[in-house]
Amino acid sequence: MNLSRREKILAAATWLFGYYGFEKTTVDDIADRASISKGSVYLEFKNKEAILVAVVQQFTSKELERIHKLVKEAREPYLDVLQELLYGHVMSYWSIANGQLHSPEVIASANPAIMGEIINFQGAIFMQIAFLLEKAASNEEIPKARSATDYLYKAELICYLLAALFPPYDRLKARDPDSFDEAVLRKYADNMIKMTLSGVRAGS
Repeated sequence: MNLSRREKILAAATWLFGYYGFEKTTVDDIADRASISKGSVYLEFKNKEAILVAVVQQFTSKELERIHKLVKEAREPYLDVLQELLYGHVMSYWSIANGQLHSPEVIASANPAIMGEIINFQGAIFMQIAFLLEKAASNEEIPKARSATDYLYKAELICYLLAALFPPYDRLKARDPDSFDEAVLRKYADNMIKMTLSGVRAGS
């Protein structure tokens, strides 16, 4: 497969950020791994931070594509589809935070561009969850809300209740930092998502 120069840079940066971490990776490293000149990197990106933003954007784009497909093909019971969406979303974040970007702190970065990307990303996720909640209500799986905006409110609330399942995992690590791994996250995610959706079914 012939990759464009930009794709080569992003592939190289993703691997290097994952292996060495963002701080230890240099533009020279990225250029070497992409087999292009350092100047060619700067023709595509202003600096290393811009490359990181592009890597995060690549993740959010792929994740939204996955979620849109899931929602578009959704069939009743819609709450089961929502459970699949939430669980998959949690594990997608785990993959990018601990596999491709080396450190969960990158996703929780204070970089304004990354924060803006994540905020827009979350807004799109809220809309998809709200859509599934409305479909579940019309299918009598959950009580109907008073207005369409209430479904968006519930969608935001669901995400806030599940916030501990996303980077930097401080609350989940607090009990035993050394034992926190993917298996532990999966256990928490399975139970927390089921408990949250039980509350939604009950009309909470």
